Amino acid sequence: MKPKGQVAHSASACPLCGGENACGVNRLAAGGTCWCQSVEIPASLSRQAGVPGSCICRGCVAEFRKKTRWMPRAEPAEMYQDPDGRVVFRAAYHLRRGYCCGNGCRHCPYGANAPAPEP
Repeated sequence: MKPKGQVAHSASACPLCGGENACGVNRLAAGGTCWCQSVEIPASLSRQAGVPGSCICRGCVAEFRKKTRWMPRAEPAEMYQDPDGRVVFRAAYHLRRGYCCGNGCRHCPYGANAPAPEP
């Protein structure tokens, strides 16, 4: 029996919420890609799904990241140091993180403030 809130695995349904997961398993078989190959899904969220290798929907991934304040390791191209010595994350990093942290980041692509031009 699955824990409350989980549904049986399906190529078209998220195992956590039962919503559409936009799984690209059919595209993978044809040599294509799935959206989940371009994002980092936290291991603890995958464990919650209870189905190894299942595709989790974007909404559940974003909700989990925001709730846990998950932050991926920044790649060098995703950040720079400003003249005052502060590390500044570029919009690409914020998009990869998947949620707005609400800190008024300089290059926030989520509308928390107008994004500043990137150097």
